[in-house]
Amino acid sequence: MREPIKDGEVRESKNGLALVVGIWQDDDGHTIHIVSEGNFISTINDKEGSARQHRNLHKHLKETLQEHGKWRD
Repeated sequence: MREPIKDGEVRESKNGLALVVGIWQDDDGHTIHIVSEGNFISTINDKEGSARQHRNLHKHLKETLQEHGKWRD
């Protein structure tokens, strides 16, 4: 088994990458921030009509945060 991936590390495969990604809930209760060290930052939400709406991804990331006790209702 491989060692856990470390912050800043990028592991390449034939057609993809593995890297550390951080996610957290914004204070508005609907927005989730997605960040990767030095490379990427974005947000998604579940607000109807928003350019950043992505209900399916929001649902999965929210469930992940809930599983780890990081979602505030």
